Amino acid sequence: MSYHPDEIRVQELAGVRHIAERNQGIHTDIPPLAQQFLEAQPFLIVGAAQEDGRMWASALFGQPGFLQGLDSYSLRIQALPAPQDPFYNSMSVGNKLGTLAIDFATRRRMRTNGFIHEIHENNFIFQALEVYSNCPKYIQTRDWSIDDKSKEERHYTRLTALNEETKGLIAAADTFFITSHHPQYGADASHRGGMPGFVRILDDRTISFPDYKGNAMFNTLGNLSGYPQAGLLFLDFNSGRMLQLSGTVEVQWELDDTSGSPMIERTVCFHIEQGMLTAHGMPLSWSFGSYSPANPQIE
Repeated sequence: MSYHPDEIRVQELAGVRHIAERNQGIHTDIPPLAQQFLEAQPFLIVGAAQEDGRMWASALFGQPGFLQGLDSYSLRIQALPAPQDPFYNSMSVGNKLGTLAIDFATRRRMRTNGFIHEIHENNFIFQALEVYSNCPKYIQTRDWSIDDKSKEERHYTRLTALNEETKGLIAAADTFFITSHHPQYGADASHRGGMPGFVRILDDRTISFPDYKGNAMFNTLGNLSGYPQAGLLFLDFNSGRMLQLSGTVEVQWELDDTSGSPMIERTVCFHIEQGMLTAHGMPLSWSFGSYSPANPQIE
């Protein structure tokens, strides 16, 4: 599949259209190697818009194999969001869905975008329209194991602004996920990584993060250039907390001389409208390996 007009416009604005054309490798089906990769993962990042246009990101978990390839175009995802999860209201047949499977240990990631085809009692069928992998940049290595404390009851706290707990979670983060959408061309889920502190807290309802040099495809910023609603997901790999944020973005294309790194090409400001903090949100525990050698140092 080709890029949509907003992606092309952002590629041209960034002066990387020729690079984006070389990097294009988007499949319309799920190749066998991609299917094997998906079936080996214990979680999946998902993102979709709701009827009001608001974007939410979440994570679905299961034993490896809970992502089951049915054919070259569809997956059975044997997990559903909890009713308290704001993403729950995105679950409707036909809704466009962006997904990201990531193996932190090997720094491999696979983006699969499409739509919800069927919803059943404890699973749903996802129909893929775009399947492609991304480079390993900015991914910190981690190994996972089943968390013995994972049966502790989840506790949900709704937010309209950051508090001290959520500010601390964001300030310590070296990883988060961002979801965006285009009403015509679909939803997308993407990874962002850097050294702790790469996400800056500007005030109780605004954070910013650098847009590091990447693959020049601009799937996320292409969507956001026309439809600025976004969903962010922070996973606390130490405590198992999940922080979901929904809001809008502004992209600052012109950087001042204090940006500190040639890898920082622009800055994204995220304005928080709603949020959810979930205690005991992840049924996995994680052991840290190493930071990505591509991460710029924080000034």
